[in-house]
Amino acid sequence: MVMAVLGALLVTAEYRRGLIRTTLVASPHRGRVLAAKAIVLGCVVFVFGLAASAFTMWFVDKLRRNNGTYIVPASALTEVRIMVGTAALLAVASLFALAVGTILRRSASAVATVIALVVLPYILAVSSVGALQWLLRLTPAAAFAVQQTLHRYPQVDGVYVASAGYFPLSPWAGFGVLLGWTCVALALAIFLLRKRDA
Repeated sequence: MVMAVLGALLVTAEYRRGLIRTTLVASPHRGRVLAAKAIVLGCVVFVFGLAASAFTMWFVDKLRRNNGTYIVPASALTEVRIMVGTAALLAVASLFALAVGTILRRSASAVATVIALVVLPYILAVSSVGALQWLLRLTPAAAFAVQQTLHRYPQVDGVYVASAGYFPLSPWAGFGVLLGWTCVALALAIFLLRKRDA
C-alpha cells in the first residue's frame, strides 16, 4: 500500500499544485515525461523491495526456527524467485499506481482504486475458501503468486486455496496479469496525458 501511495503521489502532487504545466512546458513530449517518472519510480522501488524482501525472508526464517516452527523446505532458486518476484511486484504495482494517478489526477481516488484492485482482492480471496479464488486469476492481485512456495499435486486430494499457500496461477503467470493491467493503464495514461493536458 505504501508503494501505491508513492506511485500515485509522484504525479498527483504535480496536478494538485499546478506544477504539471511547468513540467509539460519544460518537456512537451508527454510520453517521455511519464516514461521518465516510471523508470525512476520502478528502479527505486525495485531496489528497495529487493533489499526489504531479502531482509524479511532472513528475519522471518530465523524467527520461525528460533520458535521451533516447522518450515517447508524450498530450494535456493525458489527463494531467489520469491525475493526478486516480490521486488518486481512492488515496482510494477507502483507503476500501476502512477498510471492510475495520471488517469484520475486525484491522490485519494488513485490510491483507493489501486488498493481496491491490488490489495482488496487478495484479502478477500485469502479469507474465503473457494468462492472468491477467481479474484486471484483476473485482478492485479494475481501477482502475489510470485510468493508461492508450495506445489499442487494432482494425485493429492486437498484444499488448494490461497490461505494455505496455493494460488490458482503459476508464479510468473500471476505476475503477468499485473503486467497486463499495468501496460493497459500506462497506455491509457499516456493517451489521456496527450489529450487532456495539451
